[in-house]
Amino acid sequence: AKQMIWVTVFFCLIVSVLCAIIVLLLFLFYPSIRNGEVGLWYFFLPLSIISSGVNSCLLLWANRIQQYGSLAKNRIMQSGVTVSIQIGLGFLIKNETGLILGFLSGQMISVLLLVKKFCGKGEYRVGVPDFSKFTSLARKYKGLLFFSAPSEFINTLINQAPALLLQKFAGISYVGNFSFSQRLLGLPQTVLSSAIVEVFRQKASSEYHNTGNCRAIFIKTLKTLTVLAAVPFLFVVLFSPAIFEWVFGAHWREAGRVAQVLSIMYFFRFIISPLTYVYTIAGKFKEDFVMHILMLALIYAAFYIGDYFGIDDHNLIWTYSICYSAFYLVYLCRSFQLSKLKNEQSV
Repeated sequence: AKQMIWVTVFFCLIVSVLCAIIVLLLFLFYPSIRNGEVGLWYFFLPLSIISSGVNSCLLLWANRIQQYGSLAKNRIMQSGVTVSIQIGLGFLIKNETGLILGFLSGQMISVLLLVKKFCGKGEYRVGVPDFSKFTSLARKYKGLLFFSAPSEFINTLINQAPALLLQKFAGISYVGNFSFSQRLLGLPQTVLSSAIVEVFRQKASSEYHNTGNCRAIFIKTLKTLTVLAAVPFLFVVLFSPAIFEWVFGAHWREAGRVAQVLSIMYFFRFIISPLTYVYTIAGKFKEDFVMHILMLALIYAAFYIGDYFGIDDHNLIWTYSICYSAFYLVYLCRSFQLSKLKNEQSV
């Protein structure tokens, strides 16, 4: 596991260097980028990529060794630094500089704290890289590179697709309502489920690889997340238009109606998305990749077919929410099956 951290950081470094080369070429040959207001900030993308990679690796290592206190402190520190710098520079400079510097500073502080705590030698430290093991580890876990990484990229497309398609079929104002609703509905997953997810990942991985069965922790986590989600999302389904109007103003009532529809999908996402980590534990990278492709195709099909039959904007969101929810239920059933399988090798 310690050497896998170094293998992952190595690949992050490669991606960062490739990004730096691409940014340099774009800066040299595209005047629109070179002369843009944020042109120079593109050079911070490689730094952000390697920082994010190292940060993710060491946070997962902290989770593996059950250093949950370190996880919590690190995230609080990162959020505090990011927001403080963004607000402070926002008052002083009043442009995009504060937002970008705050984001980068938060990343760097997080990385420095994690490197200080976990890099080096010792029981809970990751040691030093052993390059002689890199090739065998990369070959053993090649599914992560060839299937899991593309799956994450497709997942990003899945998350961005509705806004792009709504702009095409419903107009920019409806995109604003949709994005605002998405942001608020995503908060419970960020705030409430993250700690539970970290415990699930650690315990499920350990139980699965020791016994070939992580179904008990799977069911327990499913019940816990369902109980946590039931009341808040039911509240949104029943009252979100009135709540949005009261809190944000009458012009956001339509966003509340959108939130009503999306809350069904977000309910299933809240309780099921963390459990799909079983795909990674079971080494089903290829299957997960295919599932992501099918989900992306389904989302595009839902919008195009809905538009073809003249479905109005609101019902387009209904179509999207129902399709996405159905796919999550398929994911749940399959993840439940995988929680009691023992693969001899990763694909």
